[in-house]
Amino acid sequence: MAKAPYYESRFIRANDPDTARAVWLRETLLLPTVGEPVADVWVMVFDPSGHRAVKQQFTIAEAAFGYDDWTARIASTVLDDTAAFGALADARWDLAITASGQEPVRVLSDRAYQARFPTAKTSVRDPLARFDGHLEISGHGVDIDGWTGSVNHNWGTRHTPAYAYGQVCGFDNAPEATLEIVTARAALGPVLLPGVTLFVFRHEGQQFAVRSIRGSLQSHGRYAPFRWTFGARVGEQMIEGEITTVPSDVIGLTYSDTHGGVKYCYNSAIANCRIQVAGKAFERSELVSRRAMFEILTDDRLDSVPLLA
Repeated sequence: MAKAPYYESRFIRANDPDTARAVWLRETLLLPTVGEPVADVWVMVFDPSGHRAVKQQFTIAEAAFGYDDWTARIASTVLDDTAAFGALADARWDLAITASGQEPVRVLSDRAYQARFPTAKTSVRDPLARFDGHLEISGHGVDIDGWTGSVNHNWGTRHTPAYAYGQVCGFDNAPEATLEIVTARAALGPVLLPGVTLFVFRHEGQQFAVRSIRGSLQSHGRYAPFRWTFGARVGEQMIEGEITTVPSDVIGLTYSDTHGGVKYCYNSAIANCRIQVAGKAFERSELVSRRAMFEILTDDRLDSVPLLA
């Protein structure tokens, strides 16, 4: 078991290919510098009939995270690369995960994963996994049949002070293409520094990425609730785009940080993404998705989005 301060999150998300529905499940550990370590299970559903979210907390003794076999167990719930199942007081689920065969996505440079900075690390174990099964939450059932999504892993000593995080697991007009992108703001004391935009874009068997601070000098990103514009030009490659959503398609959550205090997470798994790409590796084209993930982490409480968990 890691020592405080430390947090870790294993999560999956998947979208209905036909309607504006999505599921998001998380298994998390929190080892704070003050207070007791805890393990949380989160279940969230985006649905036109109403978004739903539940969170149940357990003692750290009820959690076991494996690394050789990459399995997370909290109480009666389990999440790994092939399945997710479990039950809470107000939710139950049983999902099969079929691997896509895609290579994992590493958003940071190899050196950054080994360094103390940044304090938060993220990787995608499968950016185009298939999900099948059933989920129930607050009396609402969701049949999941051939939904596409991702298997993800986050960890670190402290949450990034502020960020926008986006993910597209297949575009409407390019189902094999994926995008992982973040505009993150570090802090110097109480002052937030300008955002740094990193991304990995895969399309037509090619990859275009900016993974380092040095590389980010050629990228840009600016966000606010709930519009994010971004882009980069590196050599002969170019990408420009935006991810947008509306407050009614966002779930608000409260995240505890390792050094005390809370942050507010505002997540939409049914956001819109539109990007233009061009360059030597890609034919000039515009890609769109109605099933993008758009998440903002902030210290600010937004009145336009209720906190559901």
